[in-house]
Amino acid sequence: MKKQQGIALIQVLLITAILTVLALYLTSTAKDQVKVAQWADDKASALIALHNAETKLVFTLLTTSKQKNIPTNSLEKISTKWNFFNKTFAINSMVNAKIQDQSALIHAHFPDVNLLKPLLMSHGKNVNEANAIVDNLLDWQDLDNIPRINGDESLNALQAIRNGALPDVHDFYFINGLDTGLSQLLAENTTLYGKGFFNPMNASKELLAAITNVAIAEQIIQLRESRQLSNSQFSQLTGIVENEKILLYPSNVLEISLVSQVGISVVKKKIIIELTPYANEYQSPINILSNRG
Repeated sequence: MKKQQGIALIQVLLITAILTVLALYLTSTAKDQVKVAQWADDKASALIALHNAETKLVFTLLTTSKQKNIPTNSLEKISTKWNFFNKTFAINSMVNAKIQDQSALIHAHFPDVNLLKPLLMSHGKNVNEANAIVDNLLDWQDLDNIPRINGDESLNALQAIRNGALPDVHDFYFINGLDTGLSQLLAENTTLYGKGFFNPMNASKELLAAITNVAIAEQIIQLRESRQLSNSQFSQLTGIVENEKILLYPSNVLEISLVSQVGISVVKKKIIIELTPYANEYQSPINILSNRG
């Protein structure tokens, strides 16, 4: 009798252990499912927040002057927070944005040698090396097979020249004379969407230092990040004034980078758009040139 009671007790203990393990498994699975559902909900919320922020930002760009705005008491006014030199600013508690004025970059298709050569030389290239890189860049894109003085139309037997416009700034990695560092530098300081004029007020620190000097570039950066830089101050510090090629005002071709985060869910989007504030029935107010994310 005692033996049977012992066996029954062991069976009860085994069943209890099995049920306990099963209950723990089901609890863990339920927690995982709840976590996945929360992630999905956060991702959806992040997407909605990003879409709303993008719409609000583009509408504000179309209806508000891009010149320095007088600060107001409204912390929600985007134009009191934005900048056009690729520094992050908050649109709301969930979405951060960056805007890069494309006129502050060097046109990759038809580079201004007075901008490109100083940039290359400020990163260790001598005059001859800088001339060779510029000529190689032009030979890479032109339609003929005639090399420039310092250029190269053949590169090597295993790789042909594109003989066409750059489809992407990362094409620099294939051009003779450009190592990884210089290719990245050019990718960050050039654009495929130039508008025919250059706006140095929104240029990168590297490009500002190349066309002026490091001390002036740092002073410009400090003033514009504190929203105190004016056109006259910029011209006084750099000696650069407006002319047929230089305009000290942001263009309507802008690269907008958006990052939305809810919980641990992150959504990113990068677009390059051309805005036409005075559009009519024959012209769209927004022309999307590039859309990623």
